[in-house]
Amino acid sequence: MKKLILYVLIPVLLTSCTGKVSTTHEINSQSPVRVRVIRAETRKHNPKINVAGTAFAEKEANLGSALPGRVEKEYFAEGGTVKKGDLLVSMSGELLAQTLTEHSTIEKDYQRVARLLEKGSITQQEYDHVKSLFDASSSRLEMVRRNSEITAPFSGTIVEYLVREGENYLFNLNLDPGYSKTSGIVRLMKLDPVIVETEVNEKELISLRTGQKAEVSFDAVPDSVMNGTIRSISPMLSSLTHTAKVKIEVANPNYILKPGMYAKVSICLPEVNSVAIPLSTVYRQPGTADDYVFIVTGRIVARKKITTDWIEGSEAGIRGITAGETVVAAGKDKLVDGSQIEIIN
Repeated sequence: MKKLILYVLIPVLLTSCTGKVSTTHEINSQSPVRVRVIRAETRKHNPKINVAGTAFAEKEANLGSALPGRVEKEYFAEGGTVKKGDLLVSMSGELLAQTLTEHSTIEKDYQRVARLLEKGSITQQEYDHVKSLFDASSSRLEMVRRNSEITAPFSGTIVEYLVREGENYLFNLNLDPGYSKTSGIVRLMKLDPVIVETEVNEKELISLRTGQKAEVSFDAVPDSVMNGTIRSISPMLSSLTHTAKVKIEVANPNYILKPGMYAKVSICLPEVNSVAIPLSTVYRQPGTADDYVFIVTGRIVARKKITTDWIEGSEAGIRGITAGETVVAAGKDKLVDGSQIEIIN
């Protein structure tokens, strides 16, 4: 009986052992994957921050009067350029004429009491009373005169009349988004240079300085890249977007650029040294946002996770490997961590 059992078990054991040997042999006999490789290199890179922006006038003012009244005359057409001090608008002269008459009467009274004081015919108190009335009248006349004629506080362009000739000015508000909301009769803007306003992420602000160079292009001005300079960086960030407003000055001598134009801004950052590899060597794991490369050691590859800092053309700057390491460039789609390879270049 024992011999019978032994005869039965021996074929089973032999079969089992034969199967195990076959599996090991199959693994060891896998052909190495044929690949091409490159070496990661260090190269200098000029990183850039690319953001969108909007053009605004360097200066803007809605000019009006401190007193309501009728617009009598506008001296420049919309789109006209003016110099500082030019008369832009005259208001109705009725109030000015009335104030002049009142001031003339009080001035005569003042001159009369001044003579009487010299002769000792009136007291100092009586003189001081008339003098105060005269001073108040002079101030009122100056205010009315100043608000009867609107002059340009700076050289610029008449962009728009908010109140037309013959219409009454009653402190109307301007509600155009992004522009001055103050009351006014005429809107004056300085259009050379223009200021491009953009928002920059909090992580990138540390690399920005006033005076830094930027390249600005406008969709409305095809095939043109203009040089700009960072004029100011907001000292505070938005609590909602965690971005800060950055203003970039762009020369506009021919007035080609208009307020409200959409702009694309590229801010040049200081030069850095980066580990660079061809973009084609990067392997992205399906269904994820994780990037990898295959590092070659001898005839074996190891999969290494990387972080991409920049992409420029067909090249990528990465973190996660060092310069000089050998990276699989072609054939990576057939590899897994630990695969054997045959280098064919």
